[in-house]
Amino acid sequence: MTSNTIYETKYEQIEAAVQKDYKKLYGTVYRMTENHQDTEDILQNTFLKAYRHFDGFKNQSSLSTWIYKIAINESYRHMKSWNKLPVAVITKEKEVSEEIFFSSLQYEPDFDDELIMEEMREKCLRGFLRCIPKHMRVCFLLKTCLELKNREIAKVMDITEENVKVTLFRARKKLKELFEYRCSLIDPEKPCQCYLWIKYMRDNHLPLPSGHMQFKNEELRKEHFRNMTLLKKINYLYHVEGKLPEKEFFTELKKIAEVL
Repeated sequence: MTSNTIYETKYEQIEAAVQKDYKKLYGTVYRMTENHQDTEDILQNTFLKAYRHFDGFKNQSSLSTWIYKIAINESYRHMKSWNKLPVAVITKEKEVSEEIFFSSLQYEPDFDDELIMEEMREKCLRGFLRCIPKHMRVCFLLKTCLELKNREIAKVMDITEENVKVTLFRARKKLKELFEYRCSLIDPEKPCQCYLWIKYMRDNHLPLPSGHMQFKNEELRKEHFRNMTLLKKINYLYHVEGKLPEKEFFTELKKIAEVL
């Protein structure tokens, strides 16, 4: 077998494994890094590390699971944590309840604010996710974005399947509590509306969020979203569309791999 044949075989095996779940893998990494450029860099590093260390793959799990594990390890250094959501800090400082805080902000939405509202929603989603411990966050994302089975998650995270079940339960419970208590997108009766955050930030001369481009307005207007269970709504909101086209990603990777 020629060295070129070995290159093609190795490259093609890894490419097939990544390509199979490229969009889901992109979404998983993005939800950990909160940045599209970091996501692209991590996916590239993941592919190249898998390529360089392919001989060390022992077939103790599927090739895909091995690659997911590399991607998670690459993502860990980008992850951040918050202990509390901004609204919890603000209401504590003002010594008011969250209901009173949001009711004081009510105003008629300007539809020119639609894109800003989408960015504000992304900011909240990131905040909710960062308010749970990192291991819960990873476990939740592997299940929600990559749609892995519990036994696959166990192999990626090096924990038992029983631990996966417990961690998933706790992560979902925590997120459910955070959303259920506040978010009117999840429950129309709750106090927090995306437009209210826009008003608060403008009134207090704070910079409005921008740059994430996770627009879901058309989808959220559909009847199916309103009829979803709370947990399905939460899962749906965390799905991500990648900014880097799959074809472009693999074209660039092949150029890099050829010179290694």
